[in-house]
Amino acid sequence: MRKAGFMVMIALGLLGPVYGFAQSPGDWLPQSGVKSPYSPLAVPTTLKPLALSLSELLNKGFKVISTTDYSGQGVLLTVEGRKQTVLCVLTAPNPQTDQNVPTSRCWALN
Repeated sequence: MRKAGFMVMIALGLLGPVYGFAQSPGDWLPQSGVKSPYSPLAVPTTLKPLALSLSELLNKGFKVISTTDYSGQGVLLTVEGRKQTVLCVLTAPNPQTDQNVPTSRCWALN
């Protein structure tokens, strides 16, 4: 019984650092402007606003390749299709602001 308790303590001691590292997955990437040989340059990127909804893009054959929370204001989706990558923000209905239908805003990466 003591041996099992000892093994649990060792396992927790080994997993503690791993758990702490998992809390901040993006922290290991160098920020732009940091004096490091691995630091990327901040390069201007063109975003072209699209007059298409996320629904229209999906109906045209675009596929969702990634999603993430957009600062609590919706979901940021990356969609691809027709040799084009598009970023869309999908916002859910919010009765507090009289928005009663889901909306989306999309930009093509040029």
